Amino acid sequence: MGSAPPIAQRLSWPQRLAWMVCAMPELVKSFAWDAFVLFFYAQVVGLSGWLIGIAIAVIIVFDTLVDPWIGAFSDRLTGTRLGRRHSLMFAAILPFSIGIAMVFAPPAGMAQMQILAWLLGWGLLARCGISFWTVPAYALGGELTGDTVERRLVAVLRNVGNQIVILTVPAVAFEVFFVASPAFPKAQLNPAPYPGFGMFVAILGGTLMLLGALGTYRRARQIEAQQSFTPDSDAGSGPIAVLVRLVRAVRITPNIGKLLLVAFLVLFVNSVINQLSLHLATYFWQLDPSWTPRLLMAATFGSLLAMVLAPLFLKMFSTRQAMVIGLCGFFAVQALAVLLPLGGFAPAAGTAAIGALIAGLRFAGGVAYGLYVVPFNVITYEIGDEHAYDTGRPAQGLVASFMFIGLQLGSGAVALLAGSFLGVIDFPVGLPVEAMPQDKVDALAWFVLALVTLAGGAMAWLVSTFRINRDKVDALRTAPAEGAA
Repeated sequence: MGSAPPIAQRLSWPQRLAWMVCAMPELVKSFAWDAFVLFFYAQVVGLSGWLIGIAIAVIIVFDTLVDPWIGAFSDRLTGTRLGRRHSLMFAAILPFSIGIAMVFAPPAGMAQMQILAWLLGWGLLARCGISFWTVPAYALGGELTGDTVERRLVAVLRNVGNQIVILTVPAVAFEVFFVASPAFPKAQLNPAPYPGFGMFVAILGGTLMLLGALGTYRRARQIEAQQSFTPDSDAGSGPIAVLVRLVRAVRITPNIGKLLLVAFLVLFVNSVINQLSLHLATYFWQLDPSWTPRLLMAATFGSLLAMVLAPLFLKMFSTRQAMVIGLCGFFAVQALAVLLPLGGFAPAAGTAAIGALIAGLRFAGGVAYGLYVVPFNVITYEIGDEHAYDTGRPAQGLVASFMFIGLQLGSGAVALLAGSFLGVIDFPVGLPVEAMPQDKVDALAWFVLALVTLAGGAMAWLVSTFRINRDKVDALRTAPAEGAA
């Protein structure tokens, strides 16, 4: 252990706010990617649904392979001037910013395979670039403090940061870029705003990354000076070595494998909702332009309310019970948003009443999801502690990479399924709402309902099986030198 004096477990408010900012860039990317990329390339650019599914799946699979390498590399990175986490975080800013801007700016007149190559190349740069930020930044959240109460606040602030992004970016998108016009009453079908929107996402994401990295840098270096672990600097860094390390980690700490599956299922469901929301809003619910951004933001207001309710909720229920209750509520309202219109129990499509109903359900879903995600983040950090105790080495980066493997696989699976399904049913490209065949729209709605129901039920069951070894977690916090033996 270093000779530096112990540091306080409570963070200062500037440090807390800087950590909150660290959580924002991933959500900026996720909103732009999930809400727009599939719709943009399918309905505006005109890329075949099969090719979109293949492109996004390839991007996600490659990103998935990179994530565990980033996590393991970050855990054992030593001797750098900027530190174990921040060296990678600073390096991520330019690749992500350039990549995401170019994703939304494909040149006109390209053939199908040229569009595919464009999406693949710049999509890989954007997604892998943000991974060099997100994996070490999330790992940093587990290292900022070992205090249980402070960790809950860290988890709350992470999600407040997420919700601020989801609240503001859709508002800017639909108030500044995607504005209805006589030629394009559904502004998301207009190709003109997309390059400017991509540049906005790039600048906003890059700025937040820089501010978050600068604000947490000093605290991170203090923590590294205190650590009693010896990084596994001799371990191989190739793909096979990383895979072996991940398999070994699941065997040593089984909760890591469960974490991977939970992360897969949660982003699978969220990606179903996010990637197909514009399709449903445009053709199924037929929301007018004023309701579309409200729909995208409604869940945010619910999640912000959940951040206030979370401390009381966690006093009433155990961490695992809180997660299961939140998940069940989330899946129920997401399913109702599709099931009620399909069953004829909702207001007519295209009316203000249907917009209010769907927005209300999304708000309730946001409350439920927020009550799940705070204890989930706490458990993720505790699993990192458990694995660090088991191995005697820093583990938050490796565990964070496991979570993001699941997230990437979930998003990729939805992209492949959604793109392929659009191809299977031959979903028309660029048609106005009134010309879209109703059977195509209903088929898409049933597809979304089936995915949400099946994945949601599996996830709620899996979360109920989590068992954290409290002795290991407490030993690591109170006596890291002995716990790392």
